Amino acid sequence: MDPKERELRQQLAAKKEAARKLVEEGKIDEARSLITEAENISAKIEAYRSLGGIETPAVDPDPVIEPGDEERKADTSKEYRSAYEKYLKFGRNAELSDEERQAFKEKQAQLRSMTEGDKAGGGILVPEDDSKEIILQKKSKTSIRNLVGVKPVGTLSGSRPKRRGTDLKMKNYDEKTPIDKMGTPQYEDVKYKVHKYGGIFEATNELIADSEVDISAELLDWYTEISLNTENDEVFHGIGGENSVEGIFTTDKYRTLPTPAAGVDIKVLRKLKNMVDAGYRRGAKWVMNTAATEALADMKYADGKSVLVPDPTQADVFSLFSYPVEVFDDIKTETGKTKIAFGNFQVGYYFFDRKTLEAKTTDEGGDAFENDTTLTRIIQRFDGKPANEDAIVILTGVPVEA
Repeated sequence: MDPKERELRQQLAAKKEAARKLVEEGKIDEARSLITEAENISAKIEAYRSLGGIETPAVDPDPVIEPGDEERKADTSKEYRSAYEKYLKFGRNAELSDEERQAFKEKQAQLRSMTEGDKAGGGILVPEDDSKEIILQKKSKTSIRNLVGVKPVGTLSGSRPKRRGTDLKMKNYDEKTPIDKMGTPQYEDVKYKVHKYGGIFEATNELIADSEVDISAELLDWYTEISLNTENDEVFHGIGGENSVEGIFTTDKYRTLPTPAAGVDIKVLRKLKNMVDAGYRRGAKWVMNTAATEALADMKYADGKSVLVPDPTQADVFSLFSYPVEVFDDIKTETGKTKIAFGNFQVGYYFFDRKTLEAKTTDEGGDAFENDTTLTRIIQRFDGKPANEDAIVILTGVPVEA
């Protein structure tokens, strides 16, 4: 980290802490002044981070290949981008140049090599720059990609190793005393099998014919929204088994604490927190929906201070026992009850991302011909599994208002 950025971060932390104290003391005007100063410091930090992201390319750099990138070379060439845009607008009737047609065929062949089952019915790969933009848009929103451990994968099935925690310790030996062997780290495999998720984007042919409308941009925005909703819902509530993601709130892998008949109080929340080992509590978070935050909002310590502490510099941002609270309204409330999770989700749950996106259009299939529309099908593949089961605990049966 840049020394100047580190200094600014220290200043920001001091300003936020001072502002919190002023809010608690009821000195709102003074707190607002500090909040303004904190916002200015935060803006400077973002500027430094942006500068840090501007790199001067080295001569002949060695490429860094992420898992899952082995079979995907850069597909941002002008020929493929142009062919992709024409395909979205005109489907199989698109008039392509020889270079565009060659690039198009190469991507079709690449997709078939990554597909199981019927290889003849596939579409084409969404250009990598669009795929990356979709991920960036999702991460700028309330996305599970910012919560759990995201593992890019290059195959449709496989496994990733996880190391279990240990209570082994090194021994104290006198000089020249042989050192005994000790237990080796214990590893287990988290197996995955990516599942196929898709949606169909319908656009009128008049809209597609309009030269002012960027269909790929419209498709990108639409897909980002439905993909975000799907990923969040599956990671929280996937039913597991052979054909579905195994969700955080539906799996039986994590320990649970039932809400007592008397309801949730500070002791219950503290007990849930302490069910997670101290090693995993570093980096831990609370995860709940808005209804749960409402249920905790009026809970106070003996000195009258709220258990759920708002961040004076950001709206709808809270901490609980000094751990951040992540609010996801994808978490279900059923018959007046919901669930609250606590733990280190980066190590406790893995999201296996196949990364490739597939698109296919038709103006004849389905009811497209009758409705004079063009249908574009987008498909992505991912899986989700509990990893380190001791890193996450669940409070069940939390009563909330409907």
